[in-house]
Amino acid sequence: MIPTLRALLSCLGLAGLGACSSLGQPLTAEPYSEFGAGKTIIGASTGWAFYGAEAKAAGQSGVLEGESGSDTTELAPNYGGALKLGHMITDHVLIGGIVELRSFDPDPIAPLSATLTADDFETWHIILSTRYFFDGFGTTRRWRPFAGVDLSYIPDVELGEVRVDYPDASMIPDEFKQVTGSDYWAIGLVAGVNYLVTDHITIDMGAFYEYALTTSDASVQFDNLGGATADIAIRPQGVVLFAGLSYAF
Repeated sequence: MIPTLRALLSCLGLAGLGACSSLGQPLTAEPYSEFGAGKTIIGASTGWAFYGAEAKAAGQSGVLEGESGSDTTELAPNYGGALKLGHMITDHVLIGGIVELRSFDPDPIAPLSATLTADDFETWHIILSTRYFFDGFGTTRRWRPFAGVDLSYIPDVELGEVRVDYPDASMIPDEFKQVTGSDYWAIGLVAGVNYLVTDHITIDMGAFYEYALTTSDASVQFDNLGGATADIAIRPQGVVLFAGLSYAF
């Protein structure tokens, strides 16, 4: 795990322990009055993903010209974390930004005859975030549900050294290729709930479904096929569960 993310998750864990110790303390103001219009919200979160991707390949030259195929892969999560900053434009509506890092361990894919296996890779997500917060509920009104939409930009995805395994019957030696996927856009539908720990701090829990609006594209030249090339388009999608802390000021 990279040092900055380790520090983020360590701080989040320590802050969470501190917040949990305050769960039973009384509030000094009306619930969520410190989260109203004009307030700034900062926070951090981590989570777990149930994520996958569809890969479509189209041969462009050499022996692959005219060939096409598709396959799906599971993207097992390694770790992830996010930092967020937002502004309450009304008592119920927030607009803000999120910077998120995710790491995945991909399963092999075989959109054409060869099997492609990538190493673990990371994606950065730069997100325009919107939230609508409903009224608090419960006897103390500390619980507050929310819903929202996130628009994400994901810069180039460095897949690193990808192993290319050809069918045994072909007698073609395996090879390794450096592959970079292009940037792409994604949209996420978000739902969750806050719990007001103190007048200024909430615990945040929720989930979002994310779907790539555009594909991450790569062109691969297969040296052991005489330099034949293929274009590969990858469309990630899946569900992410998250939990974190927010502070209003």
